[in-house]
Amino acid sequence: MTLEDYIHEHTTVTAFAALLGKSRAQVHRYMRGENLSKSVIEEICRATSGAVEPKSFFQSASAE
Repeated sequence: MTLEDYIHEHTTVTAFAALLGKSRAQVHRYMRGENLSKSVIEEICRATSGAVEPKSFFQSASAE
């Protein structure tokens, strides 16, 4: 599941940003695959209880 799918199904960008302690703009960047580091990806995976997996950030759009 992608971060965008998770947020759409379970929460809002605003609420997820608050959970991570990030801005809404930063979460939108993560959803576009921008500004991602290993620690950010791990934090997102933990915050979603594993629903969003690291591999979802590396799949091409054609593979979805």
